[in-house]
Amino acid sequence: MTVPEPVAPSVPPVPPADPAGVRAVSGNRAALTLLVVQNVVSAVLMGVGAPLGLALLGAFAVVVLVAFTAFRNTMNALLRDSRWRTPPAWGVALAAFALAFLASRAFVLAFVTLVPSSANAVPQFLSQGADVWVLLLAAGLLIPFAEEVAFRGLLMRGHERAAGFTVAAVTSTLVFSLAHGVPASVVGIIPLAYVLARVVQHTGSLWNGVIVHALNNTIAVGLGTLLAGRLPSDPERATELLKNEALRLPIAGGAALFGTVVLVVLHLWLTPKADPQERSAPGPWLSGAFVIMLLFGLSAGALTLPGVAQWVTDLRGALR
Repeated sequence: MTVPEPVAPSVPPVPPADPAGVRAVSGNRAALTLLVVQNVVSAVLMGVGAPLGLALLGAFAVVVLVAFTAFRNTMNALLRDSRWRTPPAWGVALAAFALAFLASRAFVLAFVTLVPSSANAVPQFLSQGADVWVLLLAAGLLIPFAEEVAFRGLLMRGHERAAGFTVAAVTSTLVFSLAHGVPASVVGIIPLAYVLARVVQHTGSLWNGVIVHALNNTIAVGLGTLLAGRLPSDPERATELLKNEALRLPIAGGAALFGTVVLVVLHLWLTPKADPQERSAPGPWLSGAFVIMLLFGLSAGALTLPGVAQWVTDLRGALR
């Protein structure tokens, strides 16, 4: 009597990686260009008198135009990618946002407690009148969408294909955080940026990054507008408690510890999802465009430091 051989369970075939997917160098170049365009256009529009909301709305329109003209092939590769086509997981996105928001604010509190003067340099996205609603639309939804496409869609996807998930999560977090310039902002953005990277890798959907990013920006803009004029106008009064030497280290240490614990929990939870695109195009991910983005962020941050800002002011006065 012959015993039939066991039949191995059928395994669904893994779809092959798209050989024409987002490449690391082209993703870096596109992300850098879109970052520069967004900052330059918004600065120019504000320079000619446009309110903040309208300036950001105009910047978004130009970014979209540049993305689909100058980087048509790279954008088409993203549109074919599974990250773009996979629907969001709202429960995961909302939970990740809540934890990331807590970690981000905890790190900001720790930094501002240790360096009270840094609170004065944090940019405030405020407006008034009808432009408030335009600002909520632009800064709360459209700009986060554009930045997710640039950093988690183009730059990070290219780095994943070249060097893997871990490198891509770290590099996209670093360059996105530094792009915000102000040290206190960078400290708060780092945990949020890391969660944005990991939630996209965990779920396989770029849309979850958009949800988390949009919620963060909308709440920041909404709270800033709501509290405008209700807090002490003198920054020294607002940070008076943080200058208490007896409370400084306990507050900073407790906030940093809390933020670290939350971030570790997020890291352990948001394990990357298996993806045939990972390391499907091995090669260099570090390019001139990536280095320029890093230098851009470092330079912007340095200009907010009191000593550097005073030196620039003195230099301008000497050149006049």
